[in-house]
Amino acid sequence: MHFHHSKEAAVDVVNPVVSVETSLETTTITRKAWISSNCTGSKKALLIGINYSDTDSSLDGCHSDVSRMFKFISQTYGFPEENIVVLKDDPKLEYKYQPTKANMLYWMQWLVKDAQTHDSLFFHYSGHGGQRTDRDGDEIDYKDESIFPVDSIPPTNASEKQILAARRNVIIDDELHLYLVSPLPPGARLTTIFDSCHSGSVLDLPFMYSAASGKLKEGEFLAEQDVETAGEMRKGRGVLAVEKTEKWKIKEKLFEMKDILEATKDILHETEEKLFVEKDAKGALIDFERLDGVKAHVKQVEVLQKRNESLADIVLISGCKDTQTSADASEDGVPTGALSWGLMSTLKENPEPTYLQLLDGIREKLKRENYDQLPQLSTGHPLDLSTVFIA
Repeated sequence: MHFHHSKEAAVDVVNPVVSVETSLETTTITRKAWISSNCTGSKKALLIGINYSDTDSSLDGCHSDVSRMFKFISQTYGFPEENIVVLKDDPKLEYKYQPTKANMLYWMQWLVKDAQTHDSLFFHYSGHGGQRTDRDGDEIDYKDESIFPVDSIPPTNASEKQILAARRNVIIDDELHLYLVSPLPPGARLTTIFDSCHSGSVLDLPFMYSAASGKLKEGEFLAEQDVETAGEMRKGRGVLAVEKTEKWKIKEKLFEMKDILEATKDILHETEEKLFVEKDAKGALIDFERLDGVKAHVKQVEVLQKRNESLADIVLISGCKDTQTSADASEDGVPTGALSWGLMSTLKENPEPTYLQLLDGIREKLKRENYDQLPQLSTGHPLDLSTVFIA
């Protein structure tokens, strides 16, 4: 038996100010440049579970998620208990283990500090997620994804001052990438699990994969594989890499389709008029100018997304697409996040699946339990999904 409700934060979030700066350097990913970690080095983990007690946005399963994940990764993948840090909004814990924004960023730095090739780092977040207006132009949908530390959601009956203070503590995807991904050297593994709403691209990683076939998707630019079409493809082969020039040619075609669809949707939504129909020349010209503006935005996104490619071995398993919510649920009478439950259940049955088998397995379990969300798999460099998952 199970029940589930959304883990989307029920708060009105304005744009928080990013408190860090970084140069927008690009990297060039080639088949010889990146190293797949064998996870034989040091192992460290950071697990964050936030139930948001005493707020109007409380959850039930996030503490149990990280408690079970602690036991699971230590027993299954050999993470030393002394190298696992757990943050929970539990009054019994010391302040430094409370999941405030400052503490979360501090422990993220601890996680990646002095990482070496073939080290295995593990990050698990179970809590609220959301979206806010993108400021630097690197999001195709004009929205940054975000997560919510305990001090980013005001308590029940909060004053206006408390609400404004809380809004400044939201952590956006740009910050997450800067703290978790950017510092890592080639071949260091970072496995990240985000059991939160709108988390599909929460690390701003450039390579996303379709579960049905293992086919490389370009961010959100490809629709989900049709089940019948996917059945004709050989599962488990995956895609090792598409040569850089080929990949960008593919992107150009996808961008052209995205341009027209998004511009048409936006114009119809804002003007409530038929596109290019029953308009004078001036009105039609405005529409065409808007199309040109969308094309320019997409080109800018393409350039900025290159900076997020990584020579480290980064894997993100997220609870849902950017457009979806993730469920706070109960399975077998235990409060849990749907993704956390699906992930651990799948890996308990088969601790060494391929990445494709893992993502398919999680999705199948959630589908059987009538969850609507579609967990996503993203990486910092191209990945062969027939590779066996290790941590």
